[in-house]
Amino acid sequence: GRRLIEQSLVLCADHELNVSAFTVRCVASSGASLYAAVNAGLSALQGWRHGGIVERVDALLTASDERGVGPTVRDVMSQGQRLPGFGHVLYPRGDPRATALLASLEATLPRRPIVRLARSLLKHAETHLGERPTLDFALAVIARALDLPAGSGLTLFALGRTVGWVGHALEAYERGELIRPRARYTGPAVAQAA
Repeated sequence: GRRLIEQSLVLCADHELNVSAFTVRCVASSGASLYAAVNAGLSALQGWRHGGIVERVDALLTASDERGVGPTVRDVMSQGQRLPGFGHVLYPRGDPRATALLASLEATLPRRPIVRLARSLLKHAETHLGERPTLDFALAVIARALDLPAGSGLTLFALGRTVGWVGHALEAYERGELIRPRARYTGPAVAQAA
């Protein structure tokens, strides 16, 4: 499992200016400590639209194992939700990080029950939804395949990403400028005072 963990950490290290990396850069640009900047990144990562998706994938895996893939996916979709761990907005043809990790997992532990379950979910999502897996899906499956404690998929994500955040923070310190985006009002026109 060591190679899977190392590969996961490397593939999690950086991913452009995602919300957690941008948050780290903003906090570092304020002159806050490296610890504060990384803490801000950890806070952003926990959101259910970012790294928190790994926990939602864990719930999907548990439900699929207990009730079957088809019924579980139908339940998720009937609630108007996206299938967690599938369909990355930046990768319409599939997240290359997930592809690499899942291929390594198949080569390393192909007979694990979680790997068989993952195959079934992958096939179902592709066939019925046209969706391919994201990094979040791969991390949740790897953590289970390696019998890591609950929540370890997000831990792998955070550990790997922390290295990238440190790089982002150091660049922000070196630049020495406060990141201060501007906002434009786009609401209804305000009546002018007489």
